[in-house]
Amino acid sequence: MRFTTRVSLLVALALLSTSAAFPSGFMIPEQGAKASSMAGAFTAIADDPSAIFYNVAGIAQQRRLSGIAGATFITFDNSFQGDPNDELTSGTTGRYNSHLFVVPNGYAIVPIGENLTFGVGSYAGYGLRTDWKDPWVGRFISQDVNLKTASVMPALAWQTSDGRFAVGAGLEYRRARVTLERNNGAFSPFTGRIHDVANIYLSGQWGSSMGWGAGLLFKANDRLRFGLSHRAAMDIDIEGDATFTQIPTGNPQFDAIVRSQLPPNQAISTTIPFPAHTAVGIGWIGDAWDLDFDITHTTWSRFETLVVEFAQTPQVNLVRPQNWEDTMSFRVGGNRRVTDAWDIRLGALYDENPQPTEGVGPLLPDSDRVGVSFGAGYHHGPWIVDAGLLFLEFMERSTDGTSAEGFNGTYRTGANLYFVNLGVRF
Repeated sequence: MRFTTRVSLLVALALLSTSAAFPSGFMIPEQGAKASSMAGAFTAIADDPSAIFYNVAGIAQQRRLSGIAGATFITFDNSFQGDPNDELTSGTTGRYNSHLFVVPNGYAIVPIGENLTFGVGSYAGYGLRTDWKDPWVGRFISQDVNLKTASVMPALAWQTSDGRFAVGAGLEYRRARVTLERNNGAFSPFTGRIHDVANIYLSGQWGSSMGWGAGLLFKANDRLRFGLSHRAAMDIDIEGDATFTQIPTGNPQFDAIVRSQLPPNQAISTTIPFPAHTAVGIGWIGDAWDLDFDITHTTWSRFETLVVEFAQTPQVNLVRPQNWEDTMSFRVGGNRRVTDAWDIRLGALYDENPQPTEGVGPLLPDSDRVGVSFGAGYHHGPWIVDAGLLFLEFMERSTDGTSAEGFNGTYRTGANLYFVNLGVRF
C-alpha cells in the first residue's frame, strides 16, 4: 500500500469517528481502550495513538505510521429516594430511563523524519444525559438534559535525538449542543391542586470554538519517566429555540388562563463553560510491568451559573447558580506483557465531584466516584486489538435538606463502561 494512501485512510478513520458522538457524563476521560483499561493513568506512558488525548507529547516516541479507532460503551443506573422530611419529595422515587451511550474515538499518527510526528485525533471528551422516567416528581425542575460534544485535534510533537525529552501541542476544534426539557406546573383554584400545564423544550443548535492542548514527556532513564499534559479551558456559545406546548388539564376556564400566560415560541441562547484540565504522571517501565500514576486537576469552578436567555420574554430567563469547585482525581494503572502478542491491564481511580451539596438536583446529581478497570491487548504483525471494562461506583449523595431548589432526597448512581479499539501499524 502506498504511503500517501495509508495516511489518507488513517486520517479518514480518525475523523469519521466523531459522527456518532452520543456521550454521557459531563467529562468523559475514557478515550482509548488501552488507557481506559489502566483507569486513565496514561500521562507518563502515552505509547499508543490515543496519546493525542492523554499527553500529546507521547506521539513523538511512536515511530511507526499507525491508527486506531473504536468506542466506549456506557450504561448508567441512577435512582432517587425522596427525603422523608421534605413535603414535596417524601415517599417518592425516581429512576433514569435506560440508555446505551456510545462515545467514539479515533487517532492516526504519521512520523516525519527522525524527530517529528504529526497526529490527528477525534473524540467526545464531554457530555451529559439525565433522562428521568415518567412519572417523575422532579419534572418541574428537569425532565431530560442532553449535552453532546465532538472534537477534532491535529497535533505535532518533537523529541530529542536520544528520545529522552519530547514536547507536543495541538489545536482542538470542539462542537457542542444541548437540549433541556421540563414541565411547568400551576396551582388550579378550580381543583385545589397542582397540574402539569406546559412542556418546555429548549433545543440548542451546534456551536463551536477553538482551544488547544500541550504536553511534555521526560525519560529520566530507561525505567523512570514523567509526563505533563494540559488542555485549555473553552467557552462555547449556543443558540437555539424554545418551544412551549400547553398540556390541557380538562378544565376549559383554567386552560384559558394558562394559554393567555404561556410565552411564545422563541429564540434562546446560552454559553457552556468547559474547564481546563491538567494531568501530571509518573511512569515506570519494568521488565514485565509498565506502571503509571496520575494526578489531575480540573477547573470546574468556571461553571458558576447556568443561564439560558429568552429573546422575547427575558422575564422567564433560566438562571440557576451552580458554584462548582475545582477537583482532583487520582489514577493508577498497569500493563503487563504476558507474551510477545498479549498484554493484560488493570487500574483503579478516585475522582472528586465538583458540585456543592445545595446544587445537587435532577439536572445533574453528581458525587465522588471510585472505579476499577481491567483489559487486554493483542498485537501481532500490523494489527492491534484492545478491549476492557471499567466498573464505576458513585458515592451515595444526599441533599441533606439544603437543596437550593427545594427538592431534597438521596441519589445513587453506578455505571459500567466497556472499551474497544481496533488498529493497524505499518
